[in-house]
Amino acid sequence: MRGSPYYVIVCDLFNLHAPDHETIIAGFPTRELAIEYARRRTWSSIDEMREPNLSVEHIHNRWLTLGEDCRVIGPEGVVYVARSELETFLSHPLPSELESWTKLYRSLLPDDFALTYEWASGSMPPPYHYEYTLTVTPKDQGRILFWPDYPSTTCPRWDVPFYPDLTSRILLNNWMNTTNYFTQYQPSLAEPSIGGETGQLQINARGKQANLEVHKLPPDERSVIHQLIRAIVPDMVWEKLDEQRKQYITSTYPKREE
Repeated sequence: MRGSPYYVIVCDLFNLHAPDHETIIAGFPTRELAIEYARRRTWSSIDEMREPNLSVEHIHNRWLTLGEDCRVIGPEGVVYVARSELETFLSHPLPSELESWTKLYRSLLPDDFALTYEWASGSMPPPYHYEYTLTVTPKDQGRILFWPDYPSTTCPRWDVPFYPDLTSRILLNNWMNTTNYFTQYQPSLAEPSIGGETGQLQINARGKQANLEVHKLPPDERSVIHQLIRAIVPDMVWEKLDEQRKQYITSTYPKREE
């Protein structure tokens, strides 16, 4: 992912033999930030195993059974394995002056990050057209307004609040920074097809603003940014809206199939 070349793999030692025992934490723009996150998360996991009068060996065994272990992957391969500092982690508690790993990850997203995305499918006869407006505020509040048809006095509008996915916002912010859309105007490099889908994006971060006609971006970039924006909304919200739209079509256009 452009702008986010490093990621952390978190190994759940309790479920070590399960197929899904590893989780990928993406969105790190630098090697240093990814390593620091992996260090703090592993060190914190070991701290959770501490109890008064427990020996280092006992703490180690508890961590091997119940804890988390991290490593960092980048374009150059594996760049850090937390176990390489295991002796330090076991012998010394995580210094209180260090922020927690959750705060470190949260800091990858600017405090003022916000966006509005207006998307509409192509100009097609009913029931194939639909559109939505997606908004995200700096206070971790998301909302989607969804029209299952061409907006009109008879078309319903569904208003759904949601908690925006943090990783997707970080990835989008990093992508926008790398492509310089926050700092300079990018001319349209592709012309959308007549009557095709449209996407208008306004995004704010670190006091800067970008306004993009997403449907005029080159196809690869258009696809990436559209997918990143949609990923901000939980899958269950999209599934619910899709089901509601199917019901709307069935009741409004009984003789037509989607």
